[in-house]
Amino acid sequence: MKIQYTLDDSAARLPLAIRSADGVWDRAADLRSTPGIQLVELTTQHMLNTGATLYDELATYFDSDAPSESDPYALAACYADRAVLEDLLNDLHDRRAELVALYEVAEMFPLSFDYELPLTLALTVVGVPAFGYVRTFKDSEGEEYHGMVVNLAQARPHLETLLGHFSRELLMNMIRYGFFNHEGFLLAYQEYCEAVGRVPSRLVDRLKDALLKRGVAWYLSYRHDLTFYDEALGLNTASLSAALARCNAVFADLRKDKAADEPLNHWLHDHQPDDACLDIAGYVAARTIAQTYGDDGLRAAIANGPDYFITQYNALAKEPLTP
Repeated sequence: MKIQYTLDDSAARLPLAIRSADGVWDRAADLRSTPGIQLVELTTQHMLNTGATLYDELATYFDSDAPSESDPYALAACYADRAVLEDLLNDLHDRRAELVALYEVAEMFPLSFDYELPLTLALTVVGVPAFGYVRTFKDSEGEEYHGMVVNLAQARPHLETLLGHFSRELLMNMIRYGFFNHEGFLLAYQEYCEAVGRVPSRLVDRLKDALLKRGVAWYLSYRHDLTFYDEALGLNTASLSAALARCNAVFADLRKDKAADEPLNHWLHDHQPDDACLDIAGYVAARTIAQTYGDDGLRAAIANGPDYFITQYNALAKEPLTP
């Protein structure tokens, strides 16, 4: 697999650089055509049910010295922290080459899988107030495209809430491994499964598939500093054991539910509102396999499917999975 990507910081760079209504006019072509801004606009418009463009919102802001009433692109928050965000963006711009390590995702798939996955990666300081999000869309000819957006305006609060502190190095790792590699793997895995015809229909098979793909995705997020993430996320022996037990209980519930034939997320919500145990159990399995067999072990699991993944883990585990 080859992952071709474009890294575009226009949705961060342009809003921070513009300081007047004339500046909005001067950059009109860029504001209406650059891939990063188009990706941020598509997502903001979809999630907030608005037709507002970033260009129109910027024009309103600088004409009236205030954002529009709805402020869908969160311009007020952006410009309140302009100096901090400019400094952060400059730091990241100087280290652009270090922000992406998607070759690590590509290497998870069989070497014989000849497929190119195009991605647009965007940095923004405006738009939907989430640290990161993925957007899949189709063009007028039905071709599907994937984009991933990191909102730098959300960086500090996100990391402080999730991991307890903020640093530039931690942010780099979160973008590179915790987001781009994590979400990139999920997108690549979906394309791989469709290409080889692995599209599980039974709910139990979808659950096992989620265990594999989410487990490997989290392993790719954390593997560069396992000790730090174990401590920061409270992944100690007791919590890991509890997650494995809860995951097995979910499978047991599923075996009892003869009528279970609905979307996986709906079933999980009905039977267990917090499905984090799948993520943790899958992560434990992926980590255990990798510690013994390295990337070759995970590549074999991806090639052979969820049952192989679970069997491979159980052969090494003190607490097996019982789907």
